[in-house]
Amino acid sequence: ALELFWRQGYEGTSLKQLLDAMGIRRQSLYDTFGDKHSLFLAVLDRYRDNVMTLVDQHLGEGASVASIHGFFQYYLAEIMQTDQRACLMANAALERSLRDPEVATRVHDYLQILELALRKVLEQARRTGELREDASPVALSRHLVSCLMGLSVMGRGAKLSRPALRQLITTALAALD
Repeated sequence: ALELFWRQGYEGTSLKQLLDAMGIRRQSLYDTFGDKHSLFLAVLDRYRDNVMTLVDQHLGEGASVASIHGFFQYYLAEIMQTDQRACLMANAALERSLRDPEVATRVHDYLQILELALRKVLEQARRTGELREDASPVALSRHLVSCLMGLSVMGRGAKLSRPALRQLITTALAALD
């Protein structure tokens, strides 16, 4: 279900496609999730948990500005490896969040969690002198989240080349210098 929603979006994925991909019958879906919308929300939760595991690995305890650079490189590699699919949360935000408050809440929470992880690293970097004293960890973390989402969309929608996407990363991370 995650792969289908990620590749085709909510509207572009039929119930039949979901049932076929999951190898279940309609009643099993209803018994387990309730309906397609509830399944989509569960998929968003699973995606968030998967990404947050990666965020913890890259930006958890002991992370530094270099860790943020590494995370961005990892993120780029993932975009390029997954047929240039945008972040599932970015897709959901664009497709559903204006008319679906539950999706909007999940997207908001996901972005807040990501922002907080980056902010913690940046606050520590400022305390240790790795980040300049006048830098705002709050503003920088929001900037970086925005760049991650933009990078995801640019990789898919604009189909920018790997060098062009690397240039976007370099420019985004220059704010940390």
